[in-house]
Amino acid sequence: MNCSYCGAPLDLTPESVVVVCRYCGTPNFVAGNPSKILAVPTLSSSEVLRRAVERTKRDFNLGRRMSEINFASPDLVYLPFYFVDVRLRASYEATVVLTYTRTVYVRGQATTRVETKRVRVSGVVTYSDLVAVLARRAAWGLSVDKLTSHFFKTAPEPKQLAEVATSTSVSGAFLAAELTPERAKAKAVRAVVPRLLARVDEDAARVAREETGLLMASATVEDRTVDYTAERLEVSPLTYLPMWVVPYLYKGSYYNYYVAGWDGAVVVAEEPSFVENKAISLLGVAAAGGVLGGLSSLALLGSFVEGAMAALLGTVATYILAGGLLKSRRVET
Repeated sequence: MNCSYCGAPLDLTPESVVVVCRYCGTPNFVAGNPSKILAVPTLSSSEVLRRAVERTKRDFNLGRRMSEINFASPDLVYLPFYFVDVRLRASYEATVVLTYTRTVYVRGQATTRVETKRVRVSGVVTYSDLVAVLARRAAWGLSVDKLTSHFFKTAPEPKQLAEVATSTSVSGAFLAAELTPERAKAKAVRAVVPRLLARVDEDAARVAREETGLLMASATVEDRTVDYTAERLEVSPLTYLPMWVVPYLYKGSYYNYYVAGWDGAVVVAEEPSFVENKAISLLGVAAAGGVLGGLSSLALLGSFVEGAMAALLGTVATYILAGGLLKSRRVET
């Protein structure tokens, strides 16, 4: 492919979305109609690095070790998203088990009994959400989840792609979208369905309590039949969000900051696990072992089964807390 303005050959890759000609500086759009693609402008590499350094200085653990930390050049990546506005409507039938206590009098003595009641209920609920769908097949994990959460919180203004991809350093950071809008809609619905079902359970429990008058009873949905339809399913234009990866070296190991490009906020930070962090884990291990060990001893005096259960819980808690002693790095969000 050649430049649309000067005819010079372009440096293309399979990921190329827009390529800025290295001879005349003209942006050449490889994938899609640029007027229908949006992108959030990013801060410069130097500004992102400056903010990462400032964040490090403020960090309680890292700030005291600044002389031992060396930052490398940040890497920019523009991630493609569809934002899907979803509204689902569900009609359901469910059996709800209500558990409650009742006081009865036997020969003048008050006795508390635990009773259950099964109630068949039905109803209609709706659930709406705006879902960010990464238009890539590979999963990106925590950094992308935090990036989109920060996007919803801060609401930066996207611009047309042609206004953002004006330099070689920026244009080469765009990753090609691998999903169509229709597939994005399907992924959004799959993401929302578990939340819809949780709403169904909440509503079924509420209806069962109100119908029986047992407003303080605990409720468990034993079975349910749900039919749902999409009342609204609207997808945004393909929208690119900038994320910078800022690596730094500390005592021979590399760690990364993942930074929202539009405001320089660190959305995920990899950090070394310092002695003070391990000390906190050690205190947690000691506390859990001591408390649950004491409980197991007391329980053994009354019941072997209760004592064994307390000892088992102590073992599990100690194992979980001790994990902090073994980790060489930790993640902050």
